[in-house]
Amino acid sequence: MATRVHYDVVIAGGGTAGCVLAGRLSAEPDRTVCLVEAGPDYGPYSDGRWPPDILDGRFLALDSHCWECDDEDDRSQRRARILGGCSSHNACALLRGADEDYDEWGPDWSADELRPYLDRAEREFATRTLDLEELSPWLRAFAEAGGSESIVHPVNLTTDGVRWNAAFGWLDPVRGRPNLTILGDTLVDRVLLEGMRAVGISTSRGDIGADTVVVTASAYGSPAILLRSGIGPQSGLPVGENLVDHVGTGMGWEPTDELRADWDAWERRHALAFSGVTIAMRSRSCEAGVCDLFVFPASEPGYEISGAVFAMKPRSRGRVTLTADDPRAPLHIEHGFLSEEADMPVLVEGFERLRELGRTGPVRRYAARESRPGEGVSAEDHVRASARGFFHPTGTCRMGSVVDDRGRVFGYDGLIVADASIMPTIPRANTNLTTAAIAEKLAETI
Repeated sequence: MATRVHYDVVIAGGGTAGCVLAGRLSAEPDRTVCLVEAGPDYGPYSDGRWPPDILDGRFLALDSHCWECDDEDDRSQRRARILGGCSSHNACALLRGADEDYDEWGPDWSADELRPYLDRAEREFATRTLDLEELSPWLRAFAEAGGSESIVHPVNLTTDGVRWNAAFGWLDPVRGRPNLTILGDTLVDRVLLEGMRAVGISTSRGDIGADTVVVTASAYGSPAILLRSGIGPQSGLPVGENLVDHVGTGMGWEPTDELRADWDAWERRHALAFSGVTIAMRSRSCEAGVCDLFVFPASEPGYEISGAVFAMKPRSRGRVTLTADDPRAPLHIEHGFLSEEADMPVLVEGFERLRELGRTGPVRRYAARESRPGEGVSAEDHVRASARGFFHPTGTCRMGSVVDDRGRVFGYDGLIVADASIMPTIPRANTNLTTAAIAEKLAETI
């Protein structure tokens, strides 16, 4: 096989997990590491070349640097195409799952095992918890209404509003290492195989050889790379199956005059932010000691006020498949939302609870008429018509089915998957921190 260059380790995908692994694995000076990302690398944060929407962590950055979708109206398919991945796009919430979430992954992935890696990831993300004064009046009202169930977010957001993504946290301190190569704007097609051993990757810049290939292209992109490589159902592995995301729905309200007045007064001293608080709730069917619903209020310019609720332990599963062998072709993503009927009553109850919060004292001061979906629409009808994801896809290269407990793809040598796609079940939390912890842990075994 002719290759352009050879490395000890090549990492296919420069999202959160890829940045973590590149930073950790290149700490060994005798190990050559290449990180390959389909989107751009704008260099160190200090160079000042990162786009404003990517740096502004107060709002989602879903309108640029995205992969193509096979359904442009399906916002749940959106995923970042830029170094740092979804840590460069997201709402900056760094929440941990419940201990029970990790304990069900097996003894090597228990909450006790993962805790030091979660701690390490928080440090590298420069995590801080938002001050109540940073919450807009609308968000503060929900925090008050939720009482002890309210979580003011720990965030990868600096005090001046910069989204501190994984590239800043893990790569900027080590960009000068001579054994680390970062290739932006380089599309990974497939894993190069000799028999049942991975020997590199094929990319838009040519072939890259490696002793070890680590795939970290997200729960959408990682199965796609394996499938294009001939690794999947034809080799007895359910690659692309078991897709799961937190499923939810939302509603909006018309603002009251009191909200407009308080909002204007607050904005004279503060910068508005999209989010900052979550209310963790239990449905009637949830076991004691954990939650299964997240309420997520949001505020946007122009007095736009809304809220969403998500089922955090859904049973429904979907899949990722190819629409073509061309790596530039959009993927076919079947979310499978509400395909298991047991998810319906949980989300319907959650939506009813969200409506109730809108009628409580702290929120009622600010929320006038329900503008979406409208008070005459039943909770069940609205949930069925509007169910969507939380941008937390997981599970498509599931541990125990596609990879072992060290991320090694069953039946193949030198091939590892090390991102959210290997989660055997979805945690009850935003998944970015857990994804970083997975990469931190697997970096010690590669």
